[in-house]
Amino acid sequence: MDRKMKKRILIADDTLPLRVMLEEVLTDAGHEVIGASDGKTAWEIMTSCKFNLDLVVLDLLMPGMSGFEVLASLKKELPDRKFPVLVISGVFKTDKEMLRLKELGANGYLSKTAVVDEILYRVNSVFFQPGPSAKRKYPRVIFNLPVEYQFNGAKHSSYTTTLSLGGCFVRTLKPATKDSIINLTLIGVKDNQNIITTARTAWINTYDENRKANTLPGMGVEFLELSQEQKQLLNQIIEKKLKEESLWTKP
Repeated sequence: MDRKMKKRILIADDTLPLRVMLEEVLTDAGHEVIGASDGKTAWEIMTSCKFNLDLVVLDLLMPGMSGFEVLASLKKELPDRKFPVLVISGVFKTDKEMLRLKELGANGYLSKTAVVDEILYRVNSVFFQPGPSAKRKYPRVIFNLPVEYQFNGAKHSSYTTTLSLGGCFVRTLKPATKDSIINLTLIGVKDNQNIITTARTAWINTYDENRKANTLPGMGVEFLELSQEQKQLLNQIIEKKLKEESLWTKP
């Protein structure tokens, strides 16, 4: 992998299974990963001249030195740090808590319940910012939603990675061919309501060993027939997600 694509990432979390999972996901994505099981060790790595970090994924509740204390120390002693910090937690989720984390210098938030796709999406969002040409007609949000699609008489089940009013990305190793018209069902969008529509396969991401750090296998689909009621339903959940995300995108 090109050095510009390969990043050095510190994972600081005292929960061994979660830390190992994060290390495996990011290593498989082609990155170099360093692990720390407590805040003090993480702090020593961050301040060591031996490590040139590109990103820190920081748990908030750790022995020795909490993630909050690490953030406060970074803000005080390393105000010009070059590496961003994604905090990870299964506890602190309110707007007030998110604002506190941002004020301490956190650059993003990752839930401990996040699936692999969201982990990669969050990390890639830090490293690979879209340029002006990537401006979208509809706002896009991370949303893992069960989905079924029919193509050439066969039914497939998978889930979405991202969602907008214009379409979604379906994570699958069995995509329909480009420009195909498929029957698509978004399952349990809100209050167990499904959205059934037709869609066009706009692009395909095939699995590529050399690009797996920032490319997930699957297909991007464009919704073709959404009723006004379906649009309103999608818009409700998208607006809710955008509100949650806005804290980290506003300066």
